[in-house]
Amino acid sequence: METVTLKMERRQVALLKELARARGCSQAALIRELVDRHLQAKARSSLHDRARDLCGSVAGPRDLSTRPLKGYGRD
Repeated sequence: METVTLKMERRQVALLKELARARGCSQAALIRELVDRHLQAKARSSLHDRARDLCGSVAGPRDLSTRPLKGYGRD
């Protein structure tokens, strides 16, 4: 393993210590876990993939640009 040095605000250090104590692990292990989780989230799926369960839940044409606009812009 390599050593990395970083500067953190006091409130961040306090939260880190509190969370590490609550989980029963070292601060370094917690930081490694959080970095891994963050980097894996960068490879996450697209918005369409995340909202796939909503597709087709609304009635109407698949492409709203084909909808006829009768009386559009008129009183």
